[in-house]
Amino acid sequence: MRSILAPVRPLWLFPFGRHAIRGNAGVAIGRGVVIGAGRLVAKAARSADVRRVRVVTLLASAIMLSSIVLCATALAWSSPGNRVDVKEHGARGDGVTDDTNALQDIVDHAGAGNTIVFPQGRYIVSTLNLPSDIYVYAPRGATIVGNLVAHGRSTTINSLTFDGGVVDISSSSATTIGDSTFKGLKSSLVMHGASGARIINNDFIGNSEVASITGWGVDRSIISGNHFVDCGQCIDLHFKNDPTRGRDIVIERNIFAGTRRMPIEIGPIDAYTLNLIVRDNWATDFENRGPDVGDTMSTFVAYSIVPTRGVDTVISGNFAAAGAQRGTIGIELAGSGKVIGNQIRNFDYGAVVYSDGFDVENNVFSATRLDRVLNYARREGIIAGNLSSPRTASLRKPERKKWP
Repeated sequence: MRSILAPVRPLWLFPFGRHAIRGNAGVAIGRGVVIGAGRLVAKAARSADVRRVRVVTLLASAIMLSSIVLCATALAWSSPGNRVDVKEHGARGDGVTDDTNALQDIVDHAGAGNTIVFPQGRYIVSTLNLPSDIYVYAPRGATIVGNLVAHGRSTTINSLTFDGGVVDISSSSATTIGDSTFKGLKSSLVMHGASGARIINNDFIGNSEVASITGWGVDRSIISGNHFVDCGQCIDLHFKNDPTRGRDIVIERNIFAGTRRMPIEIGPIDAYTLNLIVRDNWATDFENRGPDVGDTMSTFVAYSIVPTRGVDTVISGNFAAAGAQRGTIGIELAGSGKVIGNQIRNFDYGAVVYSDGFDVENNVFSATRLDRVLNYARREGIIAGNLSSPRTASLRKPERKKWP
């Protein structure tokens, strides 16, 4: 048997950390080192040089000890900061095998701070539960068919596709989901009670039977750079009258096309939010399906921001064009806040305000059929400088920004 190491190198020359040799490859290398060391001793013995035998024996002993350490490292689960390839540890990803048990065992033993790597493939699961402080990554794209749950802290999910399942990050802290795809009629992201979430640069495609992103009581989170195509309800966030939730939420730079209900809806009556920002979003080519079942109220609203106890909301730089159908309301605001610098086209009302403390200024409300701005309850506020055509260049469709 030929050693795979020629010449033999001491242990400290082997790379560790993210490039540490693991699994069966590590065992093979260890065997090769031991066999190579044995051959050194045998060769020296045949030469009848006693001092050479002693020296080589010491060298062989050191090499064999190094190989034992290397094998132990190879067989152990990766230490923090290392990558764990799921196919190297028993997952199939063939689109047929149920990988639930294999994947659950892998993530449970991976260790905090490590990266779980999904090679290309379709991984069938019922529900996969992710622990805290773990990074899940599919560098060349991989699909999970089934549900994924991450209720802990500091979990990152990058570049995965979810086909038909629910990703649930409810009650999590500092969870990030980026550059991923949600496909299928019922594929969605649920984030009830999540804090510090970052939902960045994902694609939501064909989620027509569910809300693509939904959550009650989200806090201090950002939803940015996502693209929604042919979705039912795209972003659907709800709050209670709870001053410890609904703070510092940013919804920005998202693009919506072919929406069946509303691109963004935040509410409901008696909901509390603080410093909510909705800016630089882009909605076109609506496919509104009409009122909800059993209701007569229109759902053809681009940006429905109606937490009645909302404080200091900012709605700015958003664009909406209803398309072939005429929309009902471009922007609606309840609670105090500003509606500034938006461009809304082909809706009956450019904006509707319901509460005191509003400031609706310098917007462009084009082709409105009934009114540019409706002060529904005749409350105190500012309405000024709103036009029917832009004096300057129109807004541009937002581009995605890189994320860490």
